[in-house]
Amino acid sequence: MLKITLLVLTAMQDGSVRVTLSEADDMVECEASRDAVTTILTDAGQPPILAICGESDLRLTPFVHGVPASVETNRYRVEVTGETFTVTPLAEGEPCDEAQAADSQLYCARSAQQVIAP
Repeated sequence: MLKITLLVLTAMQDGSVRVTLSEADDMVECEASRDAVTTILTDAGQPPILAICGESDLRLTPFVHGVPASVETNRYRVEVTGETFTVTPLAEGEPCDEAQAADSQLYCARSAQQVIAP
């Protein structure tokens, strides 16, 4: 089942990309969260690479602030096409190709958030 979700990609100090997904009740709530998160990150000198609202059927554990990078061991492939996105979990050792397609942006990202089984 698709759920309104805020996707945020941020650059880490080691050059990698962090992905976070946060569910919202509706698009208005999601956009308000996006604006707040973007302001907080930008004011901290770390503007997001991307922050968009869309629909996703992937469920992740809640985002927790202040988690050390060493805990971010879950890997995801993020594809963004226009205003839509797909986040795909990667198995341990599974390669992630960031080759840019003509109509989409691809990111290999990590997160402390884990997949919640449907």
